[in-house]
Amino acid sequence: MLLPVVEKFPGVSTIPYNLACYACRLGDLDGARSWLTEAVRIRGKADIKRTALEDPDLQPMWEEIKKL
Repeated sequence: MLLPVVEKFPGVSTIPYNLACYACRLGDLDGARSWLTEAVRIRGKADIKRTALEDPDLQPMWEEIKKL
């Protein structure tokens, strides 16, 4: 449901962030990285990193996220 609105709301980081969470939960770590990169571009590294390191949906990527 989020994919159709990505282009409609290019400045909203919540959309790619949530897509990163969904991708990670589905085991698509490459997809999760891509969406997380987009969220960082919109909202900034520090804010996304802080949020992501508390999000259990992204736990498989925590070590990677710590290095952002």
